[in-house]
Amino acid sequence: MVAHHYPELLSFFSRSLGDRDAAADVVQEAYARVLKMYADGTVAFDPRALLFRTGKNLTVSDVRRRAAEERMLQTLRLVSSDSAPSVEQQVDARQQLERLLARMSAMPRRRREAFILVRIYGYSYAEAGEFMGVSSFAVDRHVVRGVLDCVRRRAV
Repeated sequence: MVAHHYPELLSFFSRSLGDRDAAADVVQEAYARVLKMYADGTVAFDPRALLFRTGKNLTVSDVRRRAAEERMLQTLRLVSSDSAPSVEQQVDARQQLERLLARMSAMPRRRREAFILVRIYGYSYAEAGEFMGVSSFAVDRHVVRGVLDCVRRRAV
């Protein structure tokens, strides 16, 4: 892998993210993933483009994860009686989120994908079905079963 792309990648992601340290983390992870792809036998005709695309995907995934986590925390705050959650409430919310993530990781892949698209990202059943390549009815079944999985695991 040619390391001469590093300064260009670092500069690009520093401007995009507004944080040089975060940009360095993204570039390092992009290099690690691309090097792993090469080690696994994947051949790329344009390593520079692959590094940029991998970095952008990492950035987008991080933004989506943070936004989903914030929406979950906001939802949990709505249930709270105080307008400003205490440290204990924040810890409890994080623990609830971790339990939800553990329950979701135990779901079959397609069920989990439908559940996340609909319940976390707010897709309609039709949008999720189009994204997954299945009918909206199939998405509905997956989401219902996903909710039941979460309820059953909570009762255990």
